[in-house]
Amino acid sequence: MNFMESFVVSVGGSMINPSSVDVEYIKEFSKIIKSVDAPKIGIVVGGGQTARTYVNSMKNFTDNDFFLDEIGIMATRLNAKIVKSSIGKLELNIPEDVNEAVKQLLIEDRIVMGGTVPGHTTDTVSVLLAEAVGIKKVYNLTSVDRVYEDDPKKNPKAKAIETMNYKEAFSISLKSYTGAGSNQFMDSVALLIAMRSGIEINLMHGKDLNNFKNALKGEKFIGTKIRAD
Repeated sequence: MNFMESFVVSVGGSMINPSSVDVEYIKEFSKIIKSVDAPKIGIVVGGGQTARTYVNSMKNFTDNDFFLDEIGIMATRLNAKIVKSSIGKLELNIPEDVNEAVKQLLIEDRIVMGGTVPGHTTDTVSVLLAEAVGIKKVYNLTSVDRVYEDDPKKNPKAKAIETMNYKEAFSISLKSYTGAGSNQFMDSVALLIAMRSGIEINLMHGKDLNNFKNALKGEKFIGTKIRAD
């Protein structure tokens, strides 16, 4: 697949590990990544059900979000290692911070990582990685097909949004934040970083990988594009 622009893809943990590791999904995802002719690709993987299980279990013993985030980060790195194994270069460690990821990306054309530090979701990590490398496009493969004006589970008449600016996206994201392990369409901090660096975000349901391929090729896709006015 011809694609001359570098990009970062944030893969929601619920794609990789909805209730157990989805091996077939990982195979198909890695097949796409290996077929894309792009100079550099960064892949940031979320924690999925493993992270939620451990975070919720740990809430029985602490309400400290710092430590809840820490255990969630460990889960993201487990998922990242599995995705890394499907793409290759297993001798390289999973980067534990953005600086380490940037160094790997200077040497390799594909890198995979999970979370970094408490307070930074993998959405934030993906945008920070893009910012650090000078990449201007992030694909967010998540558990919703679009951004909606309201929660479609609570309001079936909620309107889907195809294109929006950063401030509009930030406002909606902030409303849905509930602490460690919360399930926003995208982290508010990530949106602020994207805004300051002019990084375009293309959000879509991660399970529809044909839709993801359409987006990569610059074709019409089902999702929401977040960028400056």
